[in-house]
Amino acid sequence: MPIDSAKLKGVSVLLVLSLGFTVAFLIQWPKPVSMVLAGAALVSGFGTLLVFCKPGGREYALLARNAIFFTSGCFGLAFVGLAWKYRETAPAFSLTSLIAVGLICLGAVISFFVSRPMT
Repeated sequence: MPIDSAKLKGVSVLLVLSLGFTVAFLIQWPKPVSMVLAGAALVSGFGTLLVFCKPGGREYALLARNAIFFTSGCFGLAFVGLAWKYRETAPAFSLTSLIAVGLICLGAVISFFVSRPMT
């Protein structure tokens, strides 16, 4: 099933946002704000994946949802580990890591509601 031009524009915007957040993360890496940028890049990437898989049918949307849950779980654990490691030495870095976990969890919850079957 082809993607219409309006959805293609949306996918392009999400993809550019994801790449922009990724580049900003790499530029800002040692600073605490980089963790929030990484979380935003992941959420934009999740949105791109959902928009590409939703027109393909229910099975592709469910596969995308499973991939998003797995990825968000892995990155969430990594960010929680960073927050725990830097809790005393760099509390701002720890706090922004937890904010990134919140962004990733929000993206996973939104992907659940977007990819559920329409009955």
